[in-house]
Amino acid sequence: MLRGVKRLGIILAGGSGQRFGDQIPKQFIRLAGESVLRRSVVALASGGAFDHIVVAANPDWLDETNEALKGLLGPALSVVPGGSSRNESTRAGLDALKAADDDIVLIHDAVRPLLSREVVERVIAPLADGRADAVDTTIPTPDTLVIVDGDRITDIPNRSLYRRGQTPQGFIVGTLRTAYANTPIGSQATDDCTLVLRHVPGARLLHVAGAEENIKITTPIDLVLADRLIQLHSIPPSKATTPAGDSSHWSGRRVVIVGGTSGIGAAIATELAALGARIAAVGRNAADDVTSASGAEAALATAVSSLGGVDDLFVTAGVLHMGPLAHQDAADIAETLAVNLAASVYLARAAHPHLVKSAGSLTLFTSSSFTKGRPNYAAYSATKAAIVNLMQALADEWADAKIRVNAVAPERANTPMRQAAFPNEDHTVLLSAEEVAAATLRLAASGLTGQVLDVRR
Repeated sequence: MLRGVKRLGIILAGGSGQRFGDQIPKQFIRLAGESVLRRSVVALASGGAFDHIVVAANPDWLDETNEALKGLLGPALSVVPGGSSRNESTRAGLDALKAADDDIVLIHDAVRPLLSREVVERVIAPLADGRADAVDTTIPTPDTLVIVDGDRITDIPNRSLYRRGQTPQGFIVGTLRTAYANTPIGSQATDDCTLVLRHVPGARLLHVAGAEENIKITTPIDLVLADRLIQLHSIPPSKATTPAGDSSHWSGRRVVIVGGTSGIGAAIATELAALGARIAAVGRNAADDVTSASGAEAALATAVSSLGGVDDLFVTAGVLHMGPLAHQDAADIAETLAVNLAASVYLARAAHPHLVKSAGSLTLFTSSSFTKGRPNYAAYSATKAAIVNLMQALADEWADAKIRVNAVAPERANTPMRQAAFPNEDHTVLLSAEEVAAATLRLAASGLTGQVLDVRR
């Protein structure tokens, strides 16, 4: 790249989120504890030394945009009102940058938070080397393409010639300015490379490889996929159940484990002790009944007194009573609701002031049955689904306090509860309590929030 040429960025954040169907634009929805917008800006900035990045925001959400980006990149980041269309937002961002014609500008969607540094570098390279005037980011299509006219198929083209476009797109600024200067008033395009292709004759327009994980958050399903991709990146399946073995995070941390004297809770306590954590384990025979509000508060107060505070709370306690709901004993139903759900609610509330002080974490336990209620498990499945909803709500409620809230969903595990329910089961095919403990500690130390971690063999 020639000396003095600047690297600039425009984030298009003018969307209203109508297709997403939420009450706020989708760029403000939290993804693993951070807004989609903030993650998208950080992702673009990670790809090189940008001199300046402008966010062209929805004019009705300027205050929220500034709040979402508070403290990020300092003077190298600014927010301007975008336009009523994508192209008008690009114009607003380009005007705000006050760039020279030979500078480089990358344009990225505010709702592509999983952009990698490698993709950004691939976009910049041909522009910096003088091989391109504009660069698109593309990926192949795995599906057959069909051209239709109404309900009639008119052609099935060779899909190897087609690509799906992503962002960022990169441009020599002068080329992009020419494209907009030559675009007829009122004409619009779904992206900026289209304008260069149509209105800058002779422009060298190249494409570089994007990435399948660089998805655009358009529907609620996209958010679920993005959430899981972040989790897989942070806790690869190949490492999820291997021993944590890293004392740098856990040494000296003050950890409360409710259900910590048996099964998975005891395995967590054993591993944490080996990693140098300070532990308060609360078991079934504890003096305080954590299934009541007063008991949960008393149990946390005792733990705080012994540890001097709480950095991490794990709630692993659970019971399993099976059978048709219509014939289940009322006491068993009450115990299921109390131990599997009420205890987590009350303990979370009691722990909140302590976790605010430590910016700590809360980890709850659901099960693989939370996604679908099963016959003979009605009350149990209901509580496990409720735990996931509780976790998701608290992850958002407590995000500003920097409290991380997650849930672990192990498949069948070899615990005393499981052995009592299924005494004739082959326990060698089950997850061990130690494997679940290792995965749990990796999640709690990952920095993620709002996650459901499936633990499977």
